[in-house]
Amino acid sequence: MSQISNLIKQSKTLYGVYLCLLAIGVALVGCEKIDITSHDAAEFKVAMLLPASIDDKGWNALAYDALLAIENELDATITPVDSHIPTEHEADLRRSAMEGNHLIFGHGFEYGQSAKTVAPDFPETMFVISSGDIVAENIASMNFEVEPAMYLLGIIAGMMTKTKKVGVIGGQDFPAVISGFDAFADGVNSVNPDTEVFHDYVGNWEDAAKGKELAIAQIEKGVDFIFPNADVASRGVFMAAEEAQNEGNIVYTFGANRDQSEVSPTTVIANAIITPRPFVEIAELVKDRTFTPEIYTYTMSADGAIDMVYNPALIDTVPEAVKTHVANIKARILSGELIVTEIE
Repeated sequence: MSQISNLIKQSKTLYGVYLCLLAIGVALVGCEKIDITSHDAAEFKVAMLLPASIDDKGWNALAYDALLAIENELDATITPVDSHIPTEHEADLRRSAMEGNHLIFGHGFEYGQSAKTVAPDFPETMFVISSGDIVAENIASMNFEVEPAMYLLGIIAGMMTKTKKVGVIGGQDFPAVISGFDAFADGVNSVNPDTEVFHDYVGNWEDAAKGKELAIAQIEKGVDFIFPNADVASRGVFMAAEEAQNEGNIVYTFGANRDQSEVSPTTVIANAIITPRPFVEIAELVKDRTFTPEIYTYTMSADGAIDMVYNPALIDTVPEAVKTHVANIKARILSGELIVTEIE
């Protein structure tokens, strides 16, 4: 991860200088928009603001994978930006715009309001918010309908649970997280309506100790499948499941947003994933100057943007009847016959 860390550090090397520039920029706000006329047409520059560490092997690692794909496929100059502190989101966005980036991704719903404040001052820069709901002159949002894939994970848990108790653990109760957990619970209940689904939230995305504490509490209640969507905090959930296995308990987990099979190879039985494709497509539109500010929605039915994948190391533990049922439901989703978001 040293190369990744260096890239992130480089993005803040001149931070002291930019503080001065930011002060000038703020002084100009309300008088004149800042026009980035220095954009070099021969150099396509893309920044990605990340709310937590890419070491999470999940939501943030997915974004970094996408950034690397943009670099490789579109010959772009990329900058990953460590943007963990909410009160600094606006400054991070403004600094990235002043660095001359053509496209800035705010990788999370939480960047939306800061983008609304900053974007009008940089009309030549395009801002895109992941899991957002904001559209403006140079702001777009991109949403990932991961619910169908999470519904399939719920089917696996519902058909395989021995205790009729499963759990979900989120970082924060953002709308996209809640929606995914609802789809997971729907999947569970579609095959095993008597199963109890426990819900807990860490309160942030980085406290692995708290994630572990919540997972242990669920396991002590009898939960034998846990679906975490908590970025770095998910590591604690995986650790709790691994320790439970070492004590002779059968406890499995699921991966969120990215294939996390290698993170916990003995517990992650399947994953609901987002591929880099949506990010590359957005970047290509910006580079080609055909980008239109709107809400871009990506689904499991479109271009392989969303999928459900098994952990190859554990796929033999999944009964054939379960795999067959999951495959049949997935086919119905892909054909449009089954719309997961409409299931109550």
